[in-house]
Amino acid sequence: MADTSDLRRGATPPGALRNPKIDAAIERAVQLGDPAELLALLDRSSGLPARRGGGRAPGPDLGPNAPLPRVNLDLARAVGAAIADRGAPAERLVRALCSSAEEYALIVAAQALAAIAAQGAQAQGAQAEGAARSGRPPRARGGRGGLDPLGELGQLAEDPRRVVRDGVVAALRAVIAARGDAVVGELSSWTDGYLQAYVALEALAERTLLAGLSAGAEVVARLEEAFAISDRSPRADERLQGLRLLRQGMPAQIATLAGRFPEVVRWLEEKTQAERPESRDVVGQAIAALRKGSFSDAETDRLAAALSATAPPPRDPSRIVQGTRKRSKGRR
Repeated sequence: MADTSDLRRGATPPGALRNPKIDAAIERAVQLGDPAELLALLDRSSGLPARRGGGRAPGPDLGPNAPLPRVNLDLARAVGAAIADRGAPAERLVRALCSSAEEYALIVAAQALAAIAAQGAQAQGAQAEGAARSGRPPRARGGRGGLDPLGELGQLAEDPRRVVRDGVVAALRAVIAARGDAVVGELSSWTDGYLQAYVALEALAERTLLAGLSAGAEVVARLEEAFAISDRSPRADERLQGLRLLRQGMPAQIATLAGRFPEVVRWLEEKTQAERPESRDVVGQAIAALRKGSFSDAETDRLAAALSATAPPPRDPSRIVQGTRKRSKGRR
């Protein structure tokens, strides 16, 4: 499971922007709604490969085990926070960053959205505290200028490039840290798509973050939704990157979530009844991941036995035609 905290630690401290040239470029970008100058200034420090021909074309996703560029995530966080600090006038710039094809622009956009969401949570908390003191109910607050940070992040989560998704995972973790259990429920809007569901579970499956959450039932609900779209997926989706990534990521994610919430283990035991082979593979790999963790042999043996007990009967050997070959072998 990729840990976005392993992305490059740059010279810029998280949440602090100390470069006056970048700060001035942000101000001009906010006024113009055009990130081109800002991105050109950030390009050398982004940690991503240099531009070619004046722009950086979208790169392919190289798979879960391919080495990532050493992205300067701290710089992206600092720039994103500085953009969010500009308030409503920065909305046009954030939207422009979200519509860019460049990886680092999208990573910066994700961090800006996370900062906007965190600021909204702080403002709501202050308003609720003031209302409690005055005895008046808090007034409803809309999103900044109609910008929905969590919804926009969900759109970025569908990017096929792994480096962008990891940036979104880092941003979503910042939102969860700021808003807590409430966000876990809102992530139900993410679990109807393969890549979004993967990113949502990946963001949740971080031990330090989980220590501050108590919404075990909501975590199980997100797991159930993600497992269901994988289990019920049409055969035509088998080659889709999102479906493959979701199935590959779930076992380790389940094991991490189970370490915080015991109800996840009970949910996994129910899934030993799954019939689809691909879903049973996910369950079996999740049990193996639990075994490698801090779970007792007795508990993992019980889960493995439950999975074995529901295995389909073996094919009748007398009906297997020997000497046939798999015609799909070697095809790409």
